[in-house]
Amino acid sequence: MPFYKYSADKIYDGKGGILHDVCIITNENDTILSIEPLPATKDDILFVKGWICPGFVNTHCHLELSHMKGKVDTGTGLLPFLQQVVSFREIPIEKILEAIQVADREMYENGIVAVGDISNKSDTSFTKEQSNIRYYTFCGNV
Repeated sequence: MPFYKYSADKIYDGKGGILHDVCIITNENDTILSIEPLPATKDDILFVKGWICPGFVNTHCHLELSHMKGKVDTGTGLLPFLQQVVSFREIPIEKILEAIQVADREMYENGIVAVGDISNKSDTSFTKEQSNIRYYTFCGNV
């Protein structure tokens, strides 16, 4: 079974610790098999400048509203928020779908590996099916 070795300046262990001078050993599915001290010979180790850390989880997302990013006031309360959401109903579906794909890609590039998404429509389904992110969809309308 092939395995792969990774290291970095710092490795966050997911439990509050920061590891130095260690090597992460994974299998071909990127499952961590072990974390070992750096060997004297480092030729077969992929060294990353910066940090390695576990993936992040976005626990509250409204992916279908991505086209509204930066256009709706925050911290106004539920009623003003909903009134602003309603004002964006006449957006062309192409723009909505493009914004959904951009948001998905942006989350993935920022280390998000799983998302809890609150959804009222099926606009996000294609992007979710193609995504590298694992989505958990909570339906608002049933």
